[in-house]
Amino acid sequence: MDYKIIISPLGKATLQQNMDYLEKEWSPKEIYNFIQKTEGIIEILKNDPYIFPRWEHNNEIHRIPIIKQITLFYSIHKNQVELHLFWNNYQNPEKLLNLL
Repeated sequence: MDYKIIISPLGKATLQQNMDYLEKEWSPKEIYNFIQKTEGIIEILKNDPYIFPRWEHNNEIHRIPIIKQITLFYSIHKNQVELHLFWNNYQNPEKLLNLL
């Protein structure tokens, strides 16, 4: 079954924030690798979104580290996968609880 991938407004905003940061701090090669890993994970989510673990604070949300610095949080609704948040793991974790 192919799941449709949708991205929430918060997901779009946090992806852009992370891309802006990466463009300032990382090399083009590292940015390319991040984009490739993100696209690869989205392809996996299209086919089998249940393979990644659920988030311990909310059983309806799954999480997957894209790279050491950034984790993707998403949920599954019938035939859709909603990307909620691209979280920079170096932020205050209490902020994460308030966002999701």
